[in-house]
Amino acid sequence: MNAQSGIGTADIGELMDSIESTALYDEREEVSWTRPLLQGDVFDGVVLPGFGDEPMKVQIVAHPCAMRAGPDLVPRITVAPVEKYQKVTGTAWDRSLRIMPLAELVDGQHYATKFVDVTAAPGQLLTVESRIASLSNRGILVLQQRLVKHYTRVEMPLELLRRESAAVLVEAELQQGWLEEVLTETEQRTKSAIEAEAAIFDEWLGRREDADSLSRRELLRQDINHTDIRRDAQRAAGSRADERGSGS
Repeated sequence: MNAQSGIGTADIGELMDSIESTALYDEREEVSWTRPLLQGDVFDGVVLPGFGDEPMKVQIVAHPCAMRAGPDLVPRITVAPVEKYQKVTGTAWDRSLRIMPLAELVDGQHYATKFVDVTAAPGQLLTVESRIASLSNRGILVLQQRLVKHYTRVEMPLELLRRESAAVLVEAELQQGWLEEVLTETEQRTKSAIEAEAAIFDEWLGRREDADSLSRRELLRQDINHTDIRRDAQRAAGSRADERGSGS
């Protein structure tokens, strides 16, 4: 038996996808406030209920769809503690099913997310100010793959996870692009401005032209529509920026 995973080596099957730190993260240290909070985001200085009084690092493990009601965060979000850990390489990716390796997370030091301590954190504790890292899209998929393997011992191909997550990841990309087009540099560091404009984007994405048509958010469920919706979003954001007098 493998002491870390709790399963026999023969049960592991094919190697899961590993990822280097250069491809794992989208941003570290200074994460853009315009990026919506997403699965895989890491925060520092969070006091978790039931884990003592010391502030700690945590990672969101909830799927993006489970984190929000419309543009707003739900009251409690599923997270897991993040602690210092040795660098995980090679076949150790498969022997370490209880963690998500976070190599070179802070100042070149290695950390890992502990799935065995998954809990719920009040949403108001997970702020853009306390966010210290965001994952790349591939990094998010690797996290999802490890979560599925940890809880079920079933290995999900990254391509299947990509298809299931594509719509929400594109939506996050579109929202960030919209905010960066519409808001001034000062407003991009102002929570009230970001929240107000995010609500406008959410309304635009969810709007139906008539009772029989699909909203843009519904159309995002099919990859074939992504290019058209990206183009529509760029045009709409440009028009919105002109309306506010903040366009170039």
